[in-house]
Amino acid sequence: MDANKYKIKKGQWVLYIVVSAGLLYITGSWLMSLGIMLLLILIDRVLAEYERKKRGDDDDDILL
Repeated sequence: MDANKYKIKKGQWVLYIVVSAGLLYITGSWLMSLGIMLLLILIDRVLAEYERKKRGDDDDDILL
């Protein structure tokens, strides 16, 4: 898996921005919000990779 080939769609960007703004409002800490967002993005990527392997696809629409 090459991290440079990971493509984030426009809808995902909007969702990430909304979630990060909400986290910043709830926690009041920029660093804590950043850490939570990084964990959420990592979990999203791991789940996408799991689904790809489960389907048996060699080509993934996330990877170019």
